[in-house]
Amino acid sequence: MSIVQIPLRLTTGAFVLNSGLNKRNLTDEQAEGLRQMAEKGLPAVKDMDAATFRRFLTYSEIGVGAALLLPVVPGWVAGTALSAFSAGLVNMYLNTPEMTEDDGVRPSQEGTSVAKDVIMLGAGVAVTLDSLVNRKASKRKAAAKRARKISDAKSEKVEAIQEAAADRVDAINQAREEQVDALRKARKDLKAQRKGK
Repeated sequence: MSIVQIPLRLTTGAFVLNSGLNKRNLTDEQAEGLRQMAEKGLPAVKDMDAATFRRFLTYSEIGVGAALLLPVVPGWVAGTALSAFSAGLVNMYLNTPEMTEDDGVRPSQEGTSVAKDVIMLGAGVAVTLDSLVNRKASKRKAAAKRARKISDAKSEKVEAIQEAAADRVDAINQAREEQVDALRKARKDLKAQRKGK
């Protein structure tokens, strides 16, 4: 997880998780009201009863919030979950005429509290993009590191071979010098023996 993602994941994760935990206590009437609003953004919830929708909404928010807060969840997974969740909320906002001004975009008094979901959508997209971009960058760094290690290993191998060759040459030269010294000594000894006779 990149350092840029931490504030976005902590703030949105805590907000969404808290919202999901609070929705466990919704009455059937409150859940039905939310379902009617939500079906404008997510038509799939139209056929759900209030209790099923309450569970769906609660588990969705808790799941998204937990994914954002847990550092083991990759950024692209958490960011995509937040983006999908908040995109549904923004779609609901845009498809509810009472929540927007006449232009259909700017929030009305009733829609101001829901319009903030566009910030969560931006946060989700930012976390996803940052994760994907940093993933490529970290792969490039890892490849460069491996290339450096291979290059260093090759250099060390070449140096070891050169050192071994130099040691071998030194050993051969030393052996020759010892042979030459031994021959000289043998000649000297031979001369001394001949003179002694």
